[in-house]
Amino acid sequence: MFKNSIWKILLALGIILAFVAFILGWIGFGVPDWHSFRRYNTSFMEYYGLWAYCQDQSVTYGTVCQRWPTAENILFNGTRPSFIRTSEGLITTGMILLSLSLVAAIVSAVLPYLVYLAGLIAMLSFIFLVIGVPLFGIQSNNLSITVGNVYYNKRYGFWLMVPTIVLEFSAAFLFILAGLAYKLFSYGNFFTSFSGRPYGGQQKLGPPHVLAGATPRYAPYGSSAQLFTNDRLLPGVYPNPYGSTIPPLLSQYLNQRLARNYESLGVPPMSMNVLPRPSALSAMRPAPSYLRVGEPLGSRFTPIVNLSGQTLVGPIMRTG
Repeated sequence: MFKNSIWKILLALGIILAFVAFILGWIGFGVPDWHSFRRYNTSFMEYYGLWAYCQDQSVTYGTVCQRWPTAENILFNGTRPSFIRTSEGLITTGMILLSLSLVAAIVSAVLPYLVYLAGLIAMLSFIFLVIGVPLFGIQSNNLSITVGNVYYNKRYGFWLMVPTIVLEFSAAFLFILAGLAYKLFSYGNFFTSFSGRPYGGQQKLGPPHVLAGATPRYAPYGSSAQLFTNDRLLPGVYPNPYGSTIPPLLSQYLNQRLARNYESLGVPPMSMNVLPRPSALSAMRPAPSYLRVGEPLGSRFTPIVNLSGQTLVGPIMRTG
């Protein structure tokens, strides 16, 4: 029973981790508090992120922030460093993929095989973030060294992206494991009950059905007894030969319930004689009337010999 629920546990843990990564990532993504520095001839701190540049000037003026199209004229003489633009593209793509993977994981609670898609998207998100965040961190430090900043440091917005990356990778790993566990042990969806299932991920079938009015045993004249209908042959009615053990798969159940082989009917060869050769219909065990046309009821009867060569129509009458 525990194996049936493994994929649910893995999926739930993955969704929780992805949700925490979603919250932390979007907070860090939106704030400008990524890299702070102080110039050698100023007394106030400056800092910037993916989208804005700020100056913490004084108690009187407080913090003044500008979006990059305006701030780059102040900070970088009209030319923003290329690593900021590159990091914007990589991290934005990573965060969008992170959100999509979370949505796919939630939907996979109803459509379980979507968990593979959630794992794939989460892994792609991890790849974009693990490239974009270190790129910003390394290049921003190099810029502060190049311009001779007295002090530089990373702020909380940048550090929030570190657990985001770790959690997203963990969620991707759990999503893939959940898909594998579902394939091996489970069926249904997250809300399906697994009570009373002795066959792992395979659904137990009910007891075999026996046709009403028929004796639950093989018909006489061998195990390949058949019932005649208008245009086809049906297997004889027989009991479940496996006792109380019910085969786990529907295909196995049907293969075991149907006769393994059938003896072919003897058909006399055609000849050019003037008179047709006699043909006979074998006597069959009685069966329900809705399965046969024109068959006699009761015990074994004398075969009917057709000497005229005409098709026999109507009910066959028992002669003795």
